[in-house]
Amino acid sequence: MGLAKWLCIPLGSIMYFGTINSFGHLAACLLCLAATVGFWMLMRGEQGRIIGESIADDIRAAIKEVGGVESFIEIKRLRSGILARVYLVNAREKAIFVHKSIQRKLEGCSMKKYLWVMQLTDMPGKDDFKETQQRLNDQLIEEVLRKRKGE
Repeated sequence: MGLAKWLCIPLGSIMYFGTINSFGHLAACLLCLAATVGFWMLMRGEQGRIIGESIADDIRAAIKEVGGVESFIEIKRLRSGILARVYLVNAREKAIFVHKSIQRKLEGCSMKKYLWVMQLTDMPGKDDFKETQQRLNDQLIEEVLRKRKGE
């Protein structure tokens, strides 16, 4: 997928040479630029989606190894990498086993290099999702600000 995004250059060239006689130099340049940038963005978005799905699949497999734990997985693509959040529902003592299982699974994951932050939390019930999500957002912001200040 990483190499596919570079196909934007020949595709942009095809657009340019295919439209220069019909629309002129300026329009052909603009269409070439639009085709090149559009394809690049499309491929980057798809690359991020595939990486996120791969990480989520590994996390799901790790949770399934522990068994008997209801969970939600949230994957967000950030500029600096992937943010993965795992929300366990009333896992209690199983939460530590899930955490260890996820760590083991991600160590062997080829997409681990893209994982910037992983947060795992145990919430009492499904109804607490929004509140828990907000708490994790606040923790993430605090951590980023702390690292930015050099603490």
